Amino acid sequence: MTIRTLFFPWSAGGGAGYTGRGLAAADRLDGRFECAFGPSAVARIVAEAGRPLVGVPSPGGPPGRVPAFLPFTDVERVWSVAGGYYRRKVAEADLRRDLAAIDAYRPHIVVTDMQPTAVLAARLRGLPVVSLADTDFLLSSPHPWMPWNTAAPTKLLPHPDALCVLNELAVVHGLAPVDHARELLWGERTVVPSSPEVEPEASAPAGRQEAAYVGPMYWDPPGPPYEPVRREGTRHVYVTIGSGGMVTERALREVLAALDRPDFTVFLSAGFAVADWVREHRNVQLGGFTGITGPIGWADLVLSHGGYSTVLASLEQGKPQVVLPFMSEQEANGRYFVAEHGAGLVARTTEVDPVDGTITYVNRHGGVTDDPVVPAVDIARTVDEIFADGAFAERAGYAQKVLARDRARGDLSEIFASVVC
Repeated sequence: MTIRTLFFPWSAGGGAGYTGRGLAAADRLDGRFECAFGPSAVARIVAEAGRPLVGVPSPGGPPGRVPAFLPFTDVERVWSVAGGYYRRKVAEADLRRDLAAIDAYRPHIVVTDMQPTAVLAARLRGLPVVSLADTDFLLSSPHPWMPWNTAAPTKLLPHPDALCVLNELAVVHGLAPVDHARELLWGERTVVPSSPEVEPEASAPAGRQEAAYVGPMYWDPPGPPYEPVRREGTRHVYVTIGSGGMVTERALREVLAALDRPDFTVFLSAGFAVADWVREHRNVQLGGFTGITGPIGWADLVLSHGGYSTVLASLEQGKPQVVLPFMSEQEANGRYFVAEHGAGLVARTTEVDPVDGTITYVNRHGGVTDDPVVPAVDIARTVDEIFADGAFAERAGYAQKVLARDRARGDLSEIFASVVC
């Protein structure tokens, strides 16, 4: 039997990492599986991977204007703010979109990576769900994406609740409502692309199996891993701070200015487009979606926005990191997966007023500020701090053995096949 598997990765506001994670999962499945991607995926990346895209993507794309830092406290806030699911017509449209893709492809399994309308669509068609999830998607704690926050989530982002709308849709179609957003992301099987020594285990709700930790999953384009050109006598720094609305040009200018030194060779993963001014930095090599395995292997230091895949891949290869976050989950990845273990530093953290939700930025070098963009001088001092202390490089490999262990024993084919009756 060929097991037809349809992936629905989250993509509102960008989503390349979620689509890449789905592609990496598909690549780990054996010959029993036929895999396609639903309309929530990033079409360009799916096409590059040679996988079919089913259905019609929703109009739009990355938002044109986004704050320089997004204080999401959990997945419900992402659904509301980035997905717009506090508006019933938006959630209904995406539910119809996902149902149409399921009806066209007729899968045996639906795979979600944070896409709640795909979960509702799968339930309506009586299909099992496999969920790809970070642990903080699954925790029942009040602010799992931002544990240091004690203010009400709507004080930080005052959008109406999305879960109420999703529950209304569920009830209209004869499904039971859920009490917490995380319940939609526990599938018949739930897969965490990490290890419990890196991030804590979450308790499964009643009727669901505990999550399976399967080691990192991130996608590289077909072919040998891309490796930038080495320059002997220089330190090699891989820069990947995302693309789209969350990364301002000013932030990237500060990063490249901080690294514009003759003893540094920089590789910048620039995404779909490269601004002309970037080429003014003679020590910068440019790449698009080159994958991350090769550039991380090349690097002496990874400077990233704290995206989940980049952080885990850097831990897997034992490379020290500087995390420059543009949203709360990225900051959490830097705080708890990297800095807490001495594997690197977070260039800027946040503090939240518990009463009114006002955010204060605290640069590691430079201190308290109301400017979310870290100046070049502070970034340079953070990078120098890493290179001046060899212990960071030694501690960067703290998770290599456990990540390799869970990748080796995480049999995705058996996990996925177990949900098919």
